[in-house]
Amino acid sequence: MKIYLMIIMTAGVLTAAAAPKNKNAEKPVRWKLEFTENFSRSRLDEKVWTRIDKGNVDWNRNMSLRKDLVEVKNGFLILHGVKNDDLKADPRRVLTGGVKTQGKVSFLYGKIEIRCRFENQKGAWPAVWMMPENPKKGWPDCGEIDIIERLNSDDFVYQTVHSGWTAKNPNNPPKGGKGRINPTGWNIYALEWTSEKIVWKVNGVETHSYARVGDDPARYPWTEPFYLMIDMQLGGSWVGDVDESTLPCKMYVDWVKYYGAFQDGKKISKKQL
Repeated sequence: MKIYLMIIMTAGVLTAAAAPKNKNAEKPVRWKLEFTENFSRSRLDEKVWTRIDKGNVDWNRNMSLRKDLVEVKNGFLILHGVKNDDLKADPRRVLTGGVKTQGKVSFLYGKIEIRCRFENQKGAWPAVWMMPENPKKGWPDCGEIDIIERLNSDDFVYQTVHSGWTAKNPNNPPKGGKGRINPTGWNIYALEWTSEKIVWKVNGVETHSYARVGDDPARYPWTEPFYLMIDMQLGGSWVGDVDESTLPCKMYVDWVKYYGAFQDGKKISKKQL
């Protein structure tokens, strides 16, 4: 039986990125597993997750609070993208489901892992990403971390950070990269995040990184607590039109894990609960 929200003291080791003006950045970072969500209940745990409502931009234009779009079954979180069968109740042609930890669980540094798989359909845009819990500035200056975004039936995912700096300087350093995946099977996506560097991995292999450069906070705004979002998006200017004849489509999540970051035996951040 899966264990729900367990606290386990296990650790992995990673060497953090070096920053000339920060001696701590040269010290090894140790990860300790603190949070595991195995979706072992028969329904969504509302102490941790909230359903994502509709908005007016590409990624959330088709989001819906309809309960059947977010399902917890047999130890999996299943997010649905469907053709809308009741246009009188909601005029949108397609509807999608997603969840977030906003206002309930947020993270500052550490490692986040998620094991999930996607179905392969035109116009599908599943994503796992993070936004600041209490943004002090508007987007993109507040910062955004895209752990993964996958389009259509691609055999790779996009991994990106957004900030005011990257909007003007997307290649100094490169704000995004790609990671190869098994397009029809399960993959483990990881984000290793410290005050000096963000590293992305797919199935244990490093695929992209973004290091802090200089002391300007605008160049590295990812120093505040962020919450997690997981959503099965459909359609938009980036992914293109949806082939409604192939719907429904699903995104499956097996588990989510969070590891705290430690240096010299001391936690360098707190998971905000």
